[in-house]
Amino acid sequence: MNTLLKTPQVRLDRVIPKSIIVASIATAGLLAGVVPSLSGTSPTLVFGTAAQAQETISSKEITSYARAVLAIEPRRLEAVQEIKGKLNGSIPQVVCNETKSINRLRGDVRGLAVSYCEQAKKIIEEQGLTVSRFNAITLSQQADPALKQKIQAELLRIQQEKGN
Repeated sequence: MNTLLKTPQVRLDRVIPKSIIVASIATAGLLAGVVPSLSGTSPTLVFGTAAQAQETISSKEITSYARAVLAIEPRRLEAVQEIKGKLNGSIPQVVCNETKSINRLRGDVRGLAVSYCEQAKKIIEEQGLTVSRFNAITLSQQADPALKQKIQAELLRIQQEKGN
């Protein structure tokens, strides 16, 4: 999950504010191949794996996916920090659709994880996607560099639009 976000040839620090650059780098975590998980080595909250999509991903779905990623990321980071604080820095693996991974957590931490998972699911659905479609797009972009580039471009476009 530790991948570098490839930036365009234009120097981003001259084009957009640094906060947007930070947000772009943070979103790379989700684009790196894990769908909304909390783990010690890679702090992310995950819905689990999904079968790779065989059908074409429309530009509307790319926009919906990018908007969902941008809305989920701050909540994911907040959940990671809260759980880290309660567990003295350790982050257990949490997979949103695996009851066992949630039930292993102690009560206060379980509540944080469940809350995050519910928020992420709601955000995904508000963007017109199902969780399984969101996961399928995540897996597809891992195997398809052109799709990954389209998603990254859409993330940047949305962030620039919000910055203006």
